Amino acid sequence: MQKAWIVITLGCVLMAGSIYGYWQFMKHTEIQVRTMTTVKPVRMLQSGEVIEASMLRKAVIPLAAHSSEAVMEPEALIGKTVLVPIADSEELVSWKLTDRSTVPRAGERYFSFKTDAAVNVNNMVRRGDRVDVWVEFETPKFVTTGSGALWSVGAVKIIEQLPVTAVKTAEGLEVTDGATIETVVQPNQIQWQNARSKPNGKPELNTYIMNDEVYEAYVLGSIGGKIKLALPDLSAPAAASGTVTGLFQELKEADLFSKTKPQVQVKGELIGAKSAARKRSPPLPRGAAALRQGSKQRR
Repeated sequence: MQKAWIVITLGCVLMAGSIYGYWQFMKHTEIQVRTMTTVKPVRMLQSGEVIEASMLRKAVIPLAAHSSEAVMEPEALIGKTVLVPIADSEELVSWKLTDRSTVPRAGERYFSFKTDAAVNVNNMVRRGDRVDVWVEFETPKFVTTGSGALWSVGAVKIIEQLPVTAVKTAEGLEVTDGATIETVVQPNQIQWQNARSKPNGKPELNTYIMNDEVYEAYVLGSIGGKIKLALPDLSAPAAASGTVTGLFQELKEADLFSKTKPQVQVKGELIGAKSAARKRSPPLPRGAAALRQGSKQRR
């Protein structure tokens, strides 16, 4: 009788162990199916910060919360520059990051210039951005082309993809964004614009990376008119360094940026403009906000 009880007890223990082991196995399998490991920052990352290994951590998240654009390998994140703030609860998605360098290359140096919120695209320019530089003239400049066409130029794009390495307030603090992006269902560009709409201060000084040619273009432009910055699509691939536009070179040779010359003559045609001899109006030159005032044919 005693042996029977021992066998029954042992059988119950084995059955209970099997049930418990199966429950643990199913629970572990369920967790594996519904969760995953990803990479998140250890703290909030601000615009313009360069990611280091110490800024990253591994985190387990629900599979449904994972973004298909998230970068999963820490090695692929190190050295990237942050475009918009990333909270410590977010994954690091590719469109919020860039490979753009904030260190001068051979022949380049740091240069700083006074600025304000209007110049900085309503205070939307941040460290790590690439901006286009325009010159806005106080009064229109008149340009006569080689074919005799007369153009009235109000603004000229002089530099493209100029790297911004710092945007400082009057107190010397870096201008950053005061909020992160939470509405993931919106398009990337709308999310980026919303993030840039809450700066923590007013810009006073911009620092750029420039070579000699770009620096000269910026200075000549500021002498001839008012500097205005423009933000291109930050999610698009960007050049490593700023470049001077061909239109600037053409107008520089004609001395357009001198305040003493309201009208200048260029040897050829403005880039993108057609001959004034044609009956239809020529298109606006690329990179210039210009209106055709009239034309004349040389005799």
